[in-house]
Amino acid sequence: MRWGLVGTRGLASFGAAPAIGRSELGELTAVLGTDAARARALADKHGAPIATTSLDEFLAAPGLEAVWVASPTSLHRDQGLAALSAGKHVLMEKPLAIDAAGAWTLVRAARDADRVLATGYQARYVIGHRRMAELIREGAIGSPTVARTYYGIHRPGPPPEWRRRRESARWGALADVGTHHLDLIRMLLGEVSEAAALWDAQLGFETDDVVAAALRLEDGPLATLTATSNVWTQSTRVEVNGTAGALVAVDTSPKGEGSVTLYRREREPEDVTGERVAPWPAQVDAVTRAALGEPVAYATGEDGARNVEILERLIP
Repeated sequence: MRWGLVGTRGLASFGAAPAIGRSELGELTAVLGTDAARARALADKHGAPIATTSLDEFLAAPGLEAVWVASPTSLHRDQGLAALSAGKHVLMEKPLAIDAAGAWTLVRAARDADRVLATGYQARYVIGHRRMAELIREGAIGSPTVARTYYGIHRPGPPPEWRRRRESARWGALADVGTHHLDLIRMLLGEVSEAAALWDAQLGFETDDVVAAALRLEDGPLATLTATSNVWTQSTRVEVNGTAGALVAVDTSPKGEGSVTLYRREREPEDVTGERVAPWPAQVDAVTRAALGEPVAYATGEDGARNVEILERLIP
């Protein structure tokens, strides 16, 4: 499937463009950016014939079938609607939109266009995370009662200008990294019924850089989520405890590395990590297969919209 990429910096450069090239089913054919030279450089690096600053020209690229939108959050809704209107499948980086109303507008537009709308939650394609979901469903840890997650990253400098302002990003660390674990909690334990948070802007920008949230799941468990972009090193942890055991994932985000361990009373800890696969190329292949009509699991537009609803509850 021929893919186009919206964005030339950050994730678009180090994650999305290489992932399309490393996928089994994707081919990068067009790049859209605000700077012509940067768009051309990224396209040349990854073998894409078309580089442009025009959205119309980008969407008219010969053979273009799917679009990965990795632009600032405030642009997601309009760029996504344009791509869907042009008949393209869309993989939208998280958060799906800058507000829940925009997110659900994208979901409805995808349904009307009969196109796939996916949300960029690569944690869903980590084999260890999928194994956690299977083991929880199988009752390996009994009835889940409580979960806690931590996602901390270190930036050598300030975040991109657009991430510092609520007008263009709305959220900071919560939407940058915390939302990945929010989505993972939903994947493992079901829907969130209540959500509240404390947050701070320790670096002095408009958006949050540390968040501590409490969640209630519809099926009973409670969960905590801590996200920060103001710590000395990157580290992640997802822990689900139940009446008969626990599952703990350490440093499995964002690249599918790290390990997942199953703990049960009177048994040795069991490594259930499974195969380590690169989650971004796996995401491209899953969304491509979904677009081709195959019954595959992926993070849907509905998942993205529900998560935006929760983000709005945590930091209005």
